[in-house]
Amino acid sequence: MGFGLALGIFCAAAVFAGYVYLSRAIEERFAGRLWSVPAVVLSQSLMIYPGMPLSAARFEEVLAARGYRMSAASMPSPGEYVRARDAIRVYFRDFFYPGTTLKARQVLVRFQGDRVLSLEESGASRPYVEVEPVVLARLFGEKRESRLLVRLKEVPDHLIKAVIAIEDRRFFEHRGIDAWGIARALWTDLMAGRIVQGGSTITQQLVKNYFLEPERTVKRKLLEAAMALVLEARYSKEAILEMYLNEIYLGQWRSMAIHGVGEAAQFYFGRNVEDLSLGESTVLAGMIQAPNRYSPYKNLDLCRERRNLVLQRMRDLEFITAQVYQQAQSEPIRTAPRAAFGTVAPYYIDLVKAQLEALYSKETLASEGLVVYTAYHPEMAWEAEKAVQEGLAELERQHPWLQVEDPTERLQAAMVVVHPKTGALTALVGGRDYALSTFNRALQAHRQPGSAFKPFVYLTALDQFTPISPLEDVPKVYHVGGMVWTPRNYDGRYRGLVTVQEALTHSLNAATVNMASQIGFEQVVQTARRLGFRSRLDPYPSVALGAFEVTPLELAGAYAALANEGQRPELLTIRKVVTPKGTVLERRHVEMTTVTSAAKAFLITRMLQNVVEEGTARGLSTLGITFPCAGKTGTTSDYKDSWFVGYTSDVLALVWVGFDDNRSTGLSGATGALRLWARFMKSIHPWISPQPFAVPPGVVERLVCTESGQPATAECPLTRPVYFLEELVPSGACHLHGD
Repeated sequence: MGFGLALGIFCAAAVFAGYVYLSRAIEERFAGRLWSVPAVVLSQSLMIYPGMPLSAARFEEVLAARGYRMSAASMPSPGEYVRARDAIRVYFRDFFYPGTTLKARQVLVRFQGDRVLSLEESGASRPYVEVEPVVLARLFGEKRESRLLVRLKEVPDHLIKAVIAIEDRRFFEHRGIDAWGIARALWTDLMAGRIVQGGSTITQQLVKNYFLEPERTVKRKLLEAAMALVLEARYSKEAILEMYLNEIYLGQWRSMAIHGVGEAAQFYFGRNVEDLSLGESTVLAGMIQAPNRYSPYKNLDLCRERRNLVLQRMRDLEFITAQVYQQAQSEPIRTAPRAAFGTVAPYYIDLVKAQLEALYSKETLASEGLVVYTAYHPEMAWEAEKAVQEGLAELERQHPWLQVEDPTERLQAAMVVVHPKTGALTALVGGRDYALSTFNRALQAHRQPGSAFKPFVYLTALDQFTPISPLEDVPKVYHVGGMVWTPRNYDGRYRGLVTVQEALTHSLNAATVNMASQIGFEQVVQTARRLGFRSRLDPYPSVALGAFEVTPLELAGAYAALANEGQRPELLTIRKVVTPKGTVLERRHVEMTTVTSAAKAFLITRMLQNVVEEGTARGLSTLGITFPCAGKTGTTSDYKDSWFVGYTSDVLALVWVGFDDNRSTGLSGATGALRLWARFMKSIHPWISPQPFAVPPGVVERLVCTESGQPATAECPLTRPVYFLEELVPSGACHLHGD
């Protein structure tokens, strides 16, 4: 009797100690962060407005990129749209991320040709509609788990019942272990001759996934059962179910693991979890047992069979009526566009990630659920990627010598797209195929800019020269470090006496170097430094022809100052970083540095317009570019680099084309990079509105004789307007037609 009592006391103490130990372990685990939630990187949102040059087909692309799907019904559900002949009705889903909240709403968008005619919401016209950002990437940790946390009250009742029906029908009755469920599963497996049903409860599954290693041993099963009992004693059924619905694994997309019903709802159906239909809910519930086997993307027939089994269980348990069962069983399984999910813009994300890692640890980015808002414009950026890929393919077709068998040695390109007024870096393409090469040529390739640098030489000269000042386009000998050098013009011809505007328009090397020697090569270097060039620059004659190395991003930033009235913007990728609780950790504002006057910047812009209209970039008109723009071609020696930098009143794009190993391409700026630029600019018509460049204070317009290049008189038969700095307006008159 004494021994039995002692044994009983010992067993009770052991059970109590085990309970305390497991209770503390569970409490410590749940007291901290329950899950590692990766930082989410978002694009800009998109504004749609009446009069916008956007066709219905392009608008469908906008919706598909955000996971919206066409509805088979006459009225859409959240995350869907209905297409009519000249209208699209969209049911925008709730979009909530810390820092951005867009309410669910139905909007009717009417089109007239390739323009938005009107916007209507609840029968009332709207001046604009904001379309949600695109999720660009998730910055994972080692496990690469993607999870969108949801609260139990957000989960529709039919999804909860579907999960309980197929996974643990007595969930609200047992205390963590279900003896009846185990017995029923054993009987079912014996009758089937194979394992067709498990006996684990939802609580046990949560314990297994959350606390234990996936080993199949008796010890692990006993520990799983013990922890399930403790978990049920410490937490409510509702809390356990919420944790389970956020934890469960529901499939794989490339290297990313989909966890939780919130993430799965968006991945498979393009919906928020609260908007799931009964049929969609039963698909997710059915996938829990074997997510990749029952995925609607991988095996639609098996997925449908499993869904119908879940519906049958729900009917047997009287969770749904026979009529609802029949309706849900006949509902087609319609998934969201898969291209809308996962990492896009890899070159851009590499830049964002590098900037974030300078601010936060990798562990913080991988686990604390930060939301990163960027300046990325998805529609423009995707057109940039397409322009690079299709443009290079076209160049290879037109010029067979560019074709290379080894895909890693093919012709490459980089593109940088900036809004000069804000510095927003809206797109960045570092190569033609990230899968083949992660080398980001926009950031890391150091290439000679060639003639693309000339506008900054002419900017330096504006204190002494006007657009009609004479320059000598003749060969001159320069002595540099004991060497003798004579600049050659691109076509081998020298034109004698030319104006400053003619020299820039036709990219005359000899005239440019001769002018730079008069103003001083050191002055040219100082101007370049003010405009943001950080690469090594030596005050030698060759600097005037861009015979030094820069990155495409560096060159784009300098041009942005010309496009922004002499204000150099800090190029902006990250706009703000927000915690899950809404606290703003980082907020980047528009920062400008005055590097030259608005008047001088305008004069260079006007001369670069002349480059497009009459000079080395005049081919743009034959490529369909008819709106006001300014730009400059660039070609380096032996045709190793082809450049074009062009801008309108609202966007600037830089293109570089070349081989990574510095082989000759045989392409000038006009025959290579310019063609990719034109392809891109034509495709982004809905997102830009080019206007004539505004004339700032300090600039005056005068008529100039086209024959003499001097201020016109009343007798000059042909004249054209030329702009001057007001302090350097030329005196005198045309010597050919004056008195």
